Amino acid sequence: MNIKFKKLNKTIVKCKKCPRLTNFIKKISLEKRKQNFNEKYWGKPVTGFGDVNARLMIIGLAPAAHGGTRTGRAFTGDKSGNFLFKSLFSVKISNQAFSENKDDGLKLKSTYITNILKCVPPGDKPMNKELSQCSNYFIKEIDYLKKNKSDCNTR
Repeated sequence: MNIKFKKLNKTIVKCKKCPRLTNFIKKISLEKRKQNFNEKYWGKPVTGFGDVNARLMIIGLAPAAHGGTRTGRAFTGDKSGNFLFKSLFSVKISNQAFSENKDDGLKLKSTYITNILKCVPPGDKPMNKELSQCSNYFIKEIDYLKKNKSDCNTR
């Protein structure tokens, strides 16, 4: 991952611009599901991941409460991720058919995965202000991916 993405990801992880979302993440991290009771939750905004020279971008609305908010990686550790990574593996875009945590060895081929919102909203219903504030991060991701792609094409 290049320096621009690393800096952006640090900013995202530290973000507390939306108090409702920040408080909801804390609540989720404390009120764990029974099956995840002994796990330490990520409990912070979730960044995008994958190949910064991607030709394919997969976009979700927000991290799942007990998926990305728990694991720290989009589409990881939840049912939607199970379906997604099984599908990506079947078409040889990922090196494995599952994603359980950030350190599980998952690699993506020419693909970048992110969410528009970096925090899970209560009831999966973001407010317009939250979407507006968080979409700035999403727009930067798109911009950085485009610049990386054009940099690669000029080399």
